[in-house]
Amino acid sequence: MDNQDKAHKKLASNALSGMVATMIYMVSRLFLTPFILHYLSLAEFGLWSLCFIILSYAGMGGFGVNSTYIRYSARYLAEGKEKEISKLLSTGIAYMLSFSLLFCSLLYLIMPFILKSFHIEKAQQDLASTIFLGTAAVFSLELTLGGFRFIINGIHEFAKERIVTTVAGLLEIIAIVIFLIFGSGVRGLLYAFALRLVLETTGYWKIARTLLPSLTVSKKLITREHFRLFVGFGGKVQILGILAIFLSAIDRLFINAIAGLSAGGLFEIGRKLPSTGGMISSSIFGPFLSTAAHLEGSWTGNMNDPLSNRIKTYIHIALVAISLGIIPVVFLPQLQSFLPFSNMLTALIAAAIFSFLFFHLQQKQKFYNKINSSELKELYLNGIRFTNIINSTLFVFLIVMAHPLIDAWVGEKYIEASNIMIFLSIGYSIQLSTGPITLIFRGIDRNGRELEYMLVQALLMVIWIPAATTAFGLTGAAAGIACSSMVSTLFLFWRSNYTFQVRPKEFIYRTLLPVLVTFLPASAVYAISVIFPTTGRVEDIVQVLACGTGYVLICAALFWTIILSSDEKIKAMELLPFKKQRQSPC
Repeated sequence: MDNQDKAHKKLASNALSGMVATMIYMVSRLFLTPFILHYLSLAEFGLWSLCFIILSYAGMGGFGVNSTYIRYSARYLAEGKEKEISKLLSTGIAYMLSFSLLFCSLLYLIMPFILKSFHIEKAQQDLASTIFLGTAAVFSLELTLGGFRFIINGIHEFAKERIVTTVAGLLEIIAIVIFLIFGSGVRGLLYAFALRLVLETTGYWKIARTLLPSLTVSKKLITREHFRLFVGFGGKVQILGILAIFLSAIDRLFINAIAGLSAGGLFEIGRKLPSTGGMISSSIFGPFLSTAAHLEGSWTGNMNDPLSNRIKTYIHIALVAISLGIIPVVFLPQLQSFLPFSNMLTALIAAAIFSFLFFHLQQKQKFYNKINSSELKELYLNGIRFTNIINSTLFVFLIVMAHPLIDAWVGEKYIEASNIMIFLSIGYSIQLSTGPITLIFRGIDRNGRELEYMLVQALLMVIWIPAATTAFGLTGAAAGIACSSMVSTLFLFWRSNYTFQVRPKEFIYRTLLPVLVTFLPASAVYAISVIFPTTGRVEDIVQVLACGTGYVLICAALFWTIILSSDEKIKAMELLPFKKQRQSPC
C-alpha cells in the first residue's frame, strides 16, 4: 500500500472513530438535558448557555494555536524531528498562558457591563459573576494545556484522543447528576466542567508521553522560531477562528439582548438537537487538515497575489453580501419609516447593485489560480459527499419529526422550540458541508476561500438575524440563521469548485444527489407521525425510537444499494472491526 492509500485509510478510520465517540457523548448529553431542566429554571439554563457564548470569545484565541500544533507536529514527526515538538509545545503553552491571563483580567473588569447589557436581575448577579469568572478560569486552563491534545491529533492518533474525550465527558455527566441531586444548582455544572478538564488534561499528557517519550515542557525550550509559527501560520487561522466564534455566538447574543434570558433558554432547547447532530457530523472533519497537508498539490499561475489585491477582493465580496442582504429586509414593516424610498424601489436598487457586483466578481474569477491535483480534488468531492450523506441522515429526520422529538425529549411545555429546531436543522445541515472544504484549504495553507465564506456569512447574519428576530421572534431568528448559512455555503461551493476545477454537473452528481435518498424514508416517517398522532409523552418516546430506528436502517440500505460505488463499499467494509479481525495474522 503506497503512502497516499495509507493516508486515505488513516483519514477514514480516524473520521469513523471520531464520529462514534462523539455520538456516544452527545446522545448521553441529550438524555441529560431534561434532567437539568428539572433542577434549573429556564432563566438559569439560559444563564449557563450565555456563559459559554462569552467563553467562546476566549476560544478564538486558541484556533490558530491549535492548527499550528496539528500542522507542525505532523511535519516534525514525518521529518524525524521529534525534539522540535517539545519546543513547539513549550512555546505554545507560554503563548496561551499569556493570552488566558489577559482574557480573565479583562472579563473581571467588564463584568458589570456584561451583567447590565444582558439585563441580568440583581438577585442573580452574584451567581452570574461566579459562573462567568469560574468557567473562564477553567476554560483558560484548558486553552493553555490544550497542546497535548492537538499534538496527539497532529500525529494522526485521533482515536486515542477521542477515547479520553468520551470517558471524561461521561464522567462529567455523572458528576452533574450528583451535584444537582445534592442541590448545587447551576454551580454544579461548573464543578463538573472543572472535573472534566482535569481528567482530559491528565489523559492527554499520558498518551502524548507514551507516543512521544521525548516530549517535555520547559521554559528553556521556548524559542522565537516557534513563536513566529504561532504568529505566522497560526495568525492567519486565528482570524478565521475569530470569525467562526463570532458566527457561532452572534445568534444567541442577539436573542438574549432582544428577547431576554428566558427566550435565550428556549432557543437553546430548540438548538440542542441540531447542535448535537452538527457535532456528530463535524467529528469527522479533523483528519482532513493533516491529509491535505500530506497530499499537497501544484497550482496554475502565480500564487503570490499582492495583499492590496486580496483586500480589494474581500471588499468586493463584502459589498456583494451587503447588497444581497438588504433586498429581503426592506420589506419588513418595521423599516418602512426609515427608508428614503419605497420598499420596492429600494429592493430594486439593491438587486441592481448586487447583480453588477456579482457579475464583475464572476469575471475576475476567470483569472484566479487553480490547483492541479487529482488527489486533492477527490478529497474535496468525497469530503462533501460523505458529509452530506451523514448530514441528510441526521437532519432530515430532525426536520420531519421535530414536534414529536421535542415533546418526547423535554415535554409539551417547550413545544415552541420545534419550529426553531426545523429551521436550524436546515441551516446546519447545509453549513456543515463546508467543514471538509475549509480544513483542506488550511492543510494546503490557502485560507483565503474560508475567509471569504465567513465574511459573507457574518455580514448576512448581522443584517438578517436582528431584523428577523424583531419581526418574527425566535422562529424568525432561526430562519435568518438558516438563510445566511445557505447563501454563504453556496458561495463557497461556487468559489471552491473553480479552485479544484470541478464542473457544476459533476459536483451536483457526486455531492448533492445522495441527499435525495433520505427523502423517501423521511416521508414515510412523517406520514406515520400524522396518521398515528400520540397522546402522551411515553407514546411520543416509543414512536420516536421506532421511527428513528426504521428510518436509519432504511437510509443505510438505500445508500448501500443505490449510492455507494463498489470501491466505496470495499473501503467501508475494511473499517469494520470484524473485517479487521478476519484479516489479521494468526
